[in-house]
Amino acid sequence: MREIVKKFVAGDADIIFARLSVIIVLAVMGNYKWFEFEVEALKPLFSQTWLSFLPSALGDAGASYFLGVVETVGYLSLIAGFFKPKAGIVGDLIVIVMALSTLSLLPQLGKIDGFIFKDLFLLGLGLVLLKYDLARLCRGEKSCD
Repeated sequence: MREIVKKFVAGDADIIFARLSVIIVLAVMGNYKWFEFEVEALKPLFSQTWLSFLPSALGDAGASYFLGVVETVGYLSLIAGFFKPKAGIVGDLIVIVMALSTLSLLPQLGKIDGFIFKDLFLLGLGLVLLKYDLARLCRGEKSCD
């Protein structure tokens, strides 16, 4: 058992699992944005919050597609982040900004549901991954000065 604990503590399994978890969530949610059921599901979110400028500028479907593109860029950057810390940092920042944006809707929506609740976890995971990728970048460049 001690060997297993030592390997876990010394390894990156936790970070790999965290990155994969965020990739899966963004891939699923991002791909939903291209379908009519998601366009319809987002209408109340847009109409009741500061995000109302999106459908005004892009139309209902365009607003959904825009979010889909952002989420797709996010998960593709996170995938590339397995190999390139700078790409991972881009993905991490997208996750953090998306989570903060969604969480900022709470006062206007007046309720917490699963859609919003997942963003608490995404914010935490985004910060963990950002710290990890910044550390990888610093190690690779031999300095963070």
